[in-house]
Amino acid sequence: MFKKIRFTAEYLFYYLKKNFLFIFLGLAFGSIAFLERNYLIVIYQRLQTRQQSYGVEGLYHSDNLPPGISKLISFGLTEISDNDRIINSPLVQNLDIRNNNLEYQFTINTNYTWQNGKKLVSSDIVYPYSGIEFSYPDPSHLVIKLNNSFSPILSLLTEPLFLKNSLIGLGDYRVTSKTLQEGYLKYLYLQNIKTGAKLVYKFYPSEKDLINAFKLGEVDNISLSSIPSDFKSWSGITITQQIDTSKYSAIFLNTEKISQKPLRQALAYATPKTNEKNQRCLSPISPNSWAYTPSIKEYNFNPTRSKELFDIKSLGSIKLLVADRKLINQAEIIKQSWEKVLGIKVDVLSSTNQSVNLTDYDAILAYGSIPVDPDQFSFWHSTQSRQNNITHLNNPRIDKLLEEGRNTFDTIERNKIYQDFQRYLLEESPAIFLEFPVTYTINRVK
Repeated sequence: MFKKIRFTAEYLFYYLKKNFLFIFLGLAFGSIAFLERNYLIVIYQRLQTRQQSYGVEGLYHSDNLPPGISKLISFGLTEISDNDRIINSPLVQNLDIRNNNLEYQFTINTNYTWQNGKKLVSSDIVYPYSGIEFSYPDPSHLVIKLNNSFSPILSLLTEPLFLKNSLIGLGDYRVTSKTLQEGYLKYLYLQNIKTGAKLVYKFYPSEKDLINAFKLGEVDNISLSSIPSDFKSWSGITITQQIDTSKYSAIFLNTEKISQKPLRQALAYATPKTNEKNQRCLSPISPNSWAYTPSIKEYNFNPTRSKELFDIKSLGSIKLLVADRKLINQAEIIKQSWEKVLGIKVDVLSSTNQSVNLTDYDAILAYGSIPVDPDQFSFWHSTQSRQNNITHLNNPRIDKLLEEGRNTFDTIERNKIYQDFQRYLLEESPAIFLEFPVTYTINRVK
């Protein structure tokens, strides 16, 4: 028994002596790996990270990135919470509102640094808005002064911040490189600062080019307004549908030419609308907004009511201008319905046609944008330019509500104002609200 123990001990001694260096290094590296396991996991994840490629339709400069991209790179002084309410972003330690809502003093969290390592100071924060005065008492304080009361001011500050004349932001993703073609972005490369995940965005001038790029394998993720028929039989892809409530399609009526309200209402009742409840748009305020009300005229398709209101002697024909090629098919459906229900002649014209006079029209089928704040002054107030108030609406009651809405700061009171605004606007019917666009995201599965 003793001989066996002695033999085993001598064997272990000579084994350890021969392999001491390897055993020592193994124990040392094992200990380091255990102590630094979180750091090593991050490195492993970075090595395993595959670059995700996204196709984007449109022409963009470095200073007007699509919102979905710019919000990855940075964020603003404020941000949007549920029901489109505005709250302070992590940049703001405190907000003090003074002088009857004309002065806003922000205490900035200067623990933040820009993506190039530069420490954030208050003077780095600049927004290009007129009628707003910025001052910087010290590196951690920013004061914004307004000439006039403007309740949507905090919603303007949700725009992502960038270091002057650069794409250096404050968010989780930084721009590693970009490629331009004729002054427009061709490629934009991003990398997550924490995980190392890489994203590349490739820009294409049209939806057709975007689809071809996906088919050729240039990109793995695209968003379209409709699903190409041949994609439905494809394997290895996923298709996700999403309703975009940040804009809507509508027929904007020239109230100077179609001046009689019953005629505008007759056109609204003669216009087919979607049966998809979540896609149906009833007003220019988002259904997600705290100021939205569904208690308004819906103008569901009703040929009988349309004929009761219509007078063909007052409107025997109409020119329908289409502002976006994606709306051409919808314009044809509207044309057929108006001609069948009302017996009028409808000419559909495309805004891409150089012979079309953009200042002389009866109706425009176009997309309207929905701002974060329910303020609609620039779109419907009689003092606004024809480029903004394209319906040329001039209604004193609506004007007054819009003025009160941007000069009132109490949320409950503003809610009442904008609910009244929606009711009166829909009664006046300067526009026929149709639907929120559907976006189909197509992703290649690998």
